[in-house]
Amino acid sequence: MHLNYYTLKRLSEPLAVLLSGGIIKAAFSQEKDELILGFSLIDNSDFFIRATLQSDFTALSFPKDFARSRKNNVDLFPSIINQRVTSVHQFENERAFYIGFQDQSKLVFKMHGNRSNIILCKEGKQNELFKKKLNKDIDLSIDGLERPIQRSLALYQEVPDYTQFYPTFGKLVNQYLSELNFETLNLTDQWNLLQEIERQIENNPFFLIKVKDAPALSLIDRENGVRLSDDPIDALNQFYQSYHRDYLFEREKNKAISTIAKRISQAKAYIQKTEHELEKLETAIPPNHLADIIMANLHSIQKGVKSIVLFNFYTNEEVEIKLNKDLSPQKNAENYYRKSKNRAIEIDKLTENLLNKEDQINHLTLLSEEITRAESIKLLRQIIKSSPFFDEKEKSENVLPYKSFMHQGYQIWVGKNAKSNDELTLKYAYKEDIWLHAKDVPGSHVLIKHQSGKNTPASVIERAAAYAAYYSKRKTDTLVPVIYTPVKYVRKKKGAAAGQVFVSQEKVLMTPALGPQD
Repeated sequence: MHLNYYTLKRLSEPLAVLLSGGIIKAAFSQEKDELILGFSLIDNSDFFIRATLQSDFTALSFPKDFARSRKNNVDLFPSIINQRVTSVHQFENERAFYIGFQDQSKLVFKMHGNRSNIILCKEGKQNELFKKKLNKDIDLSIDGLERPIQRSLALYQEVPDYTQFYPTFGKLVNQYLSELNFETLNLTDQWNLLQEIERQIENNPFFLIKVKDAPALSLIDRENGVRLSDDPIDALNQFYQSYHRDYLFEREKNKAISTIAKRISQAKAYIQKTEHELEKLETAIPPNHLADIIMANLHSIQKGVKSIVLFNFYTNEEVEIKLNKDLSPQKNAENYYRKSKNRAIEIDKLTENLLNKEDQINHLTLLSEEITRAESIKLLRQIIKSSPFFDEKEKSENVLPYKSFMHQGYQIWVGKNAKSNDELTLKYAYKEDIWLHAKDVPGSHVLIKHQSGKNTPASVIERAAAYAAYYSKRKTDTLVPVIYTPVKYVRKKKGAAAGQVFVSQEKVLMTPALGPQD
């Protein structure tokens, strides 16, 4: 009932007392679908209204203070800033009220669930909307929000439908009436009960109850309800705390942790499957050995046979070799030599994929720990937003922005493209990691991951430099100059192109270009 007419009606009364004569000093947003209004009251104290109008949660709350961020915020409704408040008016039988100002403008709070909006109305001017996508509110008329309803037992007896007389009761009250067997009562008793219910919700304290495991505000005392306050401002603040900061926070945190656990499980299954494929490839007779055996026995192989048993001089035992009957023995040998080359590439690729998946599991584990430590929904959402693992549009198996290799126990990460280079260097790097790049040409950023308490061996730096040379425009040169430096000396200037960084205190190493297969 936090958006119910009776809640807003009870809220409007103390707001009128507090705000009348005060001055609005600020109207801004620094979170999506959240408006902050700041007032200076007649006693010079500050008062804030926070209107949270998100798709999954809409509420009004009243923080005691509010620190505006220095960036990523926008001023709204500039025409009313420094205007004096003249009134607060609750529309009759409508989930809306307005704050009136001395220039005759009215800031309307239309609290209609996920269609809620804050609308600035001034006669002779077009309405200004907080949520501009709700464009029908451009035509909202203040006069049309008043809904006077005549009520009497005689009228009810003519039209015995209580929703025509009390359309603003809402789901919780309607459910309560059903539990009281309202439909079994005679019309007079029904009418008396309706009036008693209205008296209760106009005077009862506010309660916090659970509806489908979610906290809900109620003006009806239900089983297991927790009494909050008689003051609507205090009650709405407690409800906001319970729902937004506790319930939503825990729900989103658990969902994020569950998503990570699922991705870790998928990655482990992929590793198991890939290790099995690698084992099959590595234990099978190498195709080039079969090619050598064919070449050594060209004289004894007839064209047109589908297979032949020959002596394997590598293992000193017989081996059956499959052949293409339409090809000559020599062409069959060439095919096996080609398969051998492809198999080496396949083994390298599978090994690379395994390393990527192992890195992914490490990142996911660290991410899960970071999410577990998050103590606010704002921080939680920042973590989720900045992580590629929660991008619904990400369809590829390897969501990390780099290729991963191992050399002498050190992880070497190679950026996949210009955008990935930025991610690798700015998001995934530690200040003591070693950063490498082919000098003066486009290419991948390369990182050697720092190991605590150890100095990176020169041989590891040389291998990483060879990767930097290979994944650059100079990969065909005999020797390539590669710069390297700790990440703490790498920075990106505002407005620089994707992948473009500025380096200081670098050293230069000359190296041949060597890829994963070398």
